[in-house]
Amino acid sequence: MPHCILEASDNLLDSPDWQDPLGAIHRTLVGTGLFSEADIKSRVIRHATFRVADGAPDRAFVTLEVRILEGRPDEVKARISEALLPILAGAFPRSAAAMRLNITVQISDLHRLSYRRHPSQPG
Repeated sequence: MPHCILEASDNLLDSPDWQDPLGAIHRTLVGTGLFSEADIKSRVIRHATFRVADGAPDRAFVTLEVRILEGRPDEVKARISEALLPILAGAFPRSAAAMRLNITVQISDLHRLSYRRHPSQPG
């Protein structure tokens, strides 16, 4: 934890090496002092079927949801969102310049009492 879920429409003009923005997201989260790199899990989901607003072909989206254990103040969540948003904007410059691109970040709470994890320890 945190769990970072990066979703994007598949009509983006940019084809980033997804490891680059994921690495920047990890570094930013670790830099807050709130999270350990070993606990951050990220994934990218591309959507072939989607609709943004009127469905025009120049509409696209990139959205990042970061799920963290509940209990952090809203101000902390806002600072995390503000730090992560430029990473996404920087990863899709062609799309941002030529398309109507929606880029969003949301920090969501995981319910502390019901969250469970079974870590695997090799060897």
